[in-house]
Amino acid sequence: MKKLILPVIAIAAMFASCGGKGEKAETSDAAAVETIQTDATVTYETIKEGSSMSWKASHLGGVQERFGKIFFNKASLSVTDGVLSNATVSVDMSSVRVENFPEGAEEIGKLTGHLLSQDLFNVEVYPNSTFELTGIEAIEGEFNSKVTGNLTMLDSTKSITFKANVTLNEDAVAIVSENFSVDRTNWGLSYHIKGSEGVPVDYLIDNEIGFKIDITATK
Repeated sequence: MKKLILPVIAIAAMFASCGGKGEKAETSDAAAVETIQTDATVTYETIKEGSSMSWKASHLGGVQERFGKIFFNKASLSVTDGVLSNATVSVDMSSVRVENFPEGAEEIGKLTGHLLSQDLFNVEVYPNSTFELTGIEAIEGEFNSKVTGNLTMLDSTKSITFKANVTLNEDAVAIVSENFSVDRTNWGLSYHIKGSEGVPVDYLIDNEIGFKIDITATK
């Protein structure tokens, strides 16, 4: 299996395993990362306008859905002998956008501030989230690749696996993932989880958070 690196954030666009939140990503302990570089390697580092990562979350039972986008601030995707060999992508956590409320709604600012606060992603301390890819495998079906890598949020890192379409050509590299979810508690995101003492049921937040990655990088 080819090894590669792909730091991508991680707020996690939030999609649950059996519903509107997407397929649940396989999760395990972080794995070793190997960098591949030869004289034939070509690297793409300019992020194409419109690249983003969608996120989605909800309260327990899938009610009160919240969703939006977050944006990449760094990318380095490398191709060696026609294969994606290395990739690094970083997400600016402060760029989170809330899109489930009408434009101009007061709730947008409130939710954005809460996402950035110490309760959740603590952006003042952890300004970026990353995903370091450790492997890629060709598959058949709707998506052409199965990717595995280390997702870092806050100060925790776990390995996750999800499907994506990886497209390579002379001018650009594109990665578009499926909707997939992760359990936020694996990264220490425990605000208002099920069973939180003294928190009304209506205020409990589903553990599943997820992503839909859509990034293109050019030379």
